[in-house]
Amino acid sequence: MLIIQLKPKKEIPVMKGHPWIFSGAVEKVQGSTDEQSLCRVIDSAGKFICQGMYSPFSQIAVRVLSLAKDTINAEFFRKRILHAIEMRKGIIPENTTCYRLIHAEGDGIPGLVVDIYNNVLVMQFLCAGIEEFKPDIVEIFHKIYPGAMIHERSDVKSRNSEGLRPLSGPLYGELKNGEIEVRENGHTFVVDVLTGEKTGFYLDHRRNRERLQSMARDKDVLDLFCYTGAFSVYALQGGAKSVISVDNSSPAQALLKKNMEINQIKPFAWKHVRDDVYRFLADDRGMYDLVVCDPPSFIREFEEYTKINALALTRVKSGGLLFSMALQHSQFNSTDLLKAINWASDKAFRNVRILEPLYQGPDFPVRPSHLQGVHQCGYIVHVE
Repeated sequence: MLIIQLKPKKEIPVMKGHPWIFSGAVEKVQGSTDEQSLCRVIDSAGKFICQGMYSPFSQIAVRVLSLAKDTINAEFFRKRILHAIEMRKGIIPENTTCYRLIHAEGDGIPGLVVDIYNNVLVMQFLCAGIEEFKPDIVEIFHKIYPGAMIHERSDVKSRNSEGLRPLSGPLYGELKNGEIEVRENGHTFVVDVLTGEKTGFYLDHRRNRERLQSMARDKDVLDLFCYTGAFSVYALQGGAKSVISVDNSSPAQALLKKNMEINQIKPFAWKHVRDDVYRFLADDRGMYDLVVCDPPSFIREFEEYTKINALALTRVKSGGLLFSMALQHSQFNSTDLLKAINWASDKAFRNVRILEPLYQGPDFPVRPSHLQGVHQCGYIVHVE
């Protein structure tokens, strides 16, 4: 096993529960990194700190597995997996068949994401250490869900920083068609687990969609960056008078149509527009009671969020609502989104008030010591 010695006082964040050790905190590495990634971490005086998975390529040098001297093997991961599955039993509605089973550090298994869609498990192995345990993890899940197909969607750029290439393909069984019907809060959706965004569906927004549904009755709704129309379906099932869904992706629009049909949405209540959202907002002169603005991951900068929220605010009727959401990362968080909304309101000449925050669902748990585990933020904004 590798031995990672830290510089003086660099063990403090780990002792307080942070699951990452950055490369700048490492003093020296003992052992060959070519053979394994499992490691024990010691402080500058040689005292044991934790066990984890070491990556010589990533800025995150060590992902912590345990603060104890546990044996790190298949049984170690099996217990953590069973614990995560048991927790979901108390937080997932009975009328929901798609949700996150394993949320990496939030469930004590760094680098592993597992989502379930009916009888299909979709996995992402995001770091070199967890990649080494892939056969064990696949076998564990096969035993827990013997009738399930298991598919890998490790087709993410972040693997490059781990010295890994993106991968996608079957791990157990094989899907001939990636389109699967699932249920979420009683609504039916067609998701594409083979090529769709994320692992096929934005599972983290389940609670936010519920909130939208509760506020949509008799409202004209504009759903921007709608992807496959999940927010639109919830709005219409909540009694919205009309919904316009805007997205520039042809595959997403095709699934959106299927979702509208399968939920028996009346055609006159819904209109879908394939267009660039910025161009649509520049040309559109409609006014709406409720606007959903959930930009994709390529929008990352403060100025971009300010611009898109300013445009969205111009389309909200006086007394209406804006659901403003953002991808949270190291350079942009919920406080930054608040500032962007404030700047946007000035640009749009609108007075706004924050009514309540929006957040990722409870099947995306976050340790309080690891704020990097929060990747979704948002606000419901009242607009005058």
